[in-house]
Amino acid sequence: MIVLSIFSKFGNKGNNKKRDTYCDEARTFIQVHYVRERGSDKYAFNTLSLKSDPDRDACKEWYEAHGNPDNFQDIVELYLKENNVSPSTICAEYGLENSIFNKISSSACPVEKWEAIAICFGLDLNLAESRQLLKTVGYALTNSSETDLIIRYCLENNIYELSDINYILDKICERKLNEIS
Repeated sequence: MIVLSIFSKFGNKGNNKKRDTYCDEARTFIQVHYVRERGSDKYAFNTLSLKSDPDRDACKEWYEAHGNPDNFQDIVELYLKENNVSPSTICAEYGLENSIFNKISSSACPVEKWEAIAICFGLDLNLAESRQLLKTVGYALTNSSETDLIIRYCLENNIYELSDINYILDKICERKLNEIS
């Protein structure tokens, strides 16, 4: 029993070292991408034309192939079927209520931003797919929010494990995923 606890202690050190590396990379990512939004609409968004992005192009093709759905729940259901993921798995992994998938369809109780992001992580979506899905419920990942940039960093680097995401968020912003609004 004692030997097991010694090995688990070493395992945590390895995880923390990996997570600290993520944090260092995320801080650099924030420094490079952080943009302060100014009061004028002229500066509210990055208006540079974007180069072609294979992920964004593939996302556009996916939407076209599925009849351009624009309802969050419909899109989530399509991703669940295609990725062979159950809603209960996502709920268990990301601390969501089991009723979240029923909640999505109810306009009286819309999905919160952190819940929508957790679903993106649970479905292993890339940045382009996540942005498109978040857009359907009125959310975006901005370059003027450290938490949004950390989420973007995680999506771009395929960091989908909640404990890793929360570690980075907590270390840099003193928040957890479920505290993002």
